[in-house]
Amino acid sequence: MEDKLLLIPGPTNLSPRVREVMARPQLPHVGSEFYSMFKETVGLARYVFKNAKGVQYVFTGSGTIGMESSVVSLVSHGDRTLTLMNGYFGHRMLMLNQVHGAKAGSLEFEGGRAADPDSLRKELRKNSHSVVFITHVDTSSSVMNPVAELVDECNRAGVLSVVDSVCAIGGVPLDFDKLGADIVFTASQKALAGAPGAVLIAVSQRAIDHMEKRKAPIESYYMNLLRWKPIMEDPRMYLATPATQVITALREAMLELKEEGIENRWARHKKLGELTRSRVEGWGQRFVAEDRHRADTVTSFWVAKENAGEVQGTLEREHGIMIARGLYDDKDKMLRVGHFGILSVDQLRGALDSLGEVMKQLGTVPGDVHVSSASMKR
Repeated sequence: MEDKLLLIPGPTNLSPRVREVMARPQLPHVGSEFYSMFKETVGLARYVFKNAKGVQYVFTGSGTIGMESSVVSLVSHGDRTLTLMNGYFGHRMLMLNQVHGAKAGSLEFEGGRAADPDSLRKELRKNSHSVVFITHVDTSSSVMNPVAELVDECNRAGVLSVVDSVCAIGGVPLDFDKLGADIVFTASQKALAGAPGAVLIAVSQRAIDHMEKRKAPIESYYMNLLRWKPIMEDPRMYLATPATQVITALREAMLELKEEGIENRWARHKKLGELTRSRVEGWGQRFVAEDRHRADTVTSFWVAKENAGEVQGTLEREHGIMIARGLYDDKDKMLRVGHFGILSVDQLRGALDSLGEVMKQLGTVPGDVHVSSASMKR
């Protein structure tokens, strides 16, 4: 079966090297071969996060496992927490805080608007919170929040901070040690270009100290980051059976990333983002995310004719390219293009040519607008 080009907000296409690793014979998780591979994987994750000072985690699970592990490990019943919300995944973070018994507050920003550091500063001066939860890039809106400024406000107030960087790590600059956040997590299937099924988490020593000093125990077996900590130090210890193919595929994907160089990967994603935004502007469509806060990993835009489903289906059926629609109430009004992982600028340019042709064919783009790459600003 011929591969489709995945331009959805995850998972992304896998390289031949990663696919070959996943097709190898089953590897036992208790053997020396997997042990050495796993140790190398944790080291590669440190490289990707630029995490030399904190604890680095890699274990089986989705990005949501990273999100819930952060909540359940840091938050006790009755703790006051604050979630910054400007998209679907901020709402999910708030819900997880509520599920785990926090007195969960939120700062909600109008759709498409980035979280405002000044608003956060005022809230932290007015009310006491133990942890602030921040989404780096929300895949529902493609808004990229100013995480450095937001984390800085948390540190000034002496408040722990958690950053959901699932749609950012590997695609946009992030230096965990310099950022000063307490937890940053991502998943394997987006800019890292691995298969779905692994979560990667960087944790500060301050967060570890907070977990160890909790009065109430962490109310989870699998999502207890203290329980996983010794496993990261010695993977021969047993907590749960890892998805060995997923982990070894992630290792291969991060080896490819390191060969490219993390700064070079950031730069390539910047080109991918600029190309996509240039096309959306040329088509006369409106961005969901406000200017200066549009991500280099995913782009969301409003579809003038509200025929997102028709555009999506035609592009897949006639061109073998998959993009995503908006979520829930926005499913007919919004299209989302994921542009991360191993995707090249030339691949994306050709795919956007096809998308422009489909939108013109369906009347989404006015008939007098040129849609080919030759006519678009680069």
